[in-house]
Amino acid sequence: MTIRIEAYDQLPDAARAIREQVSIRERDWRPEFDEWDAASVHLLAFDSSDRPGLSAQSASSIQSGQPDQNRPVATCRFYADPDHPDQPGRYVIARLAVLTEAQGRHIGSRLLSDAERRIAQAGGTMAAVHSENDHYKFYEQRGYRLTDEVYEGGRRGWLVKDLSRNV
Repeated sequence: MTIRIEAYDQLPDAARAIREQVSIRERDWRPEFDEWDAASVHLLAFDSSDRPGLSAQSASSIQSGQPDQNRPVATCRFYADPDHPDQPGRYVIARLAVLTEAQGRHIGSRLLSDAERRIAQAGGTMAAVHSENDHYKFYEQRGYRLTDEVYEGGRRGWLVKDLSRNV
């Protein structure tokens, strides 16, 4: 498996398509797109390995003999958190989405780690994610802790990770 992660200052069409598939069609999450897209760094993970369940576009590029070096499979975004002025250096990592056929291969973990690395390089000291409780374990296994900012009876909440030790 060869994964390449690229950063963009604007929401790439491929990232938009992944978020539409995962968040809107599969999870029925709305609104998926908001004003933070314009203020975010967007990460896009590309997979060049041959795996079953390829998208039609990827399958056609392989059938035509072209290398599948640019198959986007996951995305997330991050931005400096303006809602917590009491916590300077806090960044939000949001809209982490991995296509179904690419799940279970640690691509989401690699994308999250890459976002954390970039945040630390930019001077950030804390990463925060807003998640549904069915994803808390994913983040907790990666060093995040649930804060007291929980909603809907614990169904959604903020998790944070100290990045100052990663610098």
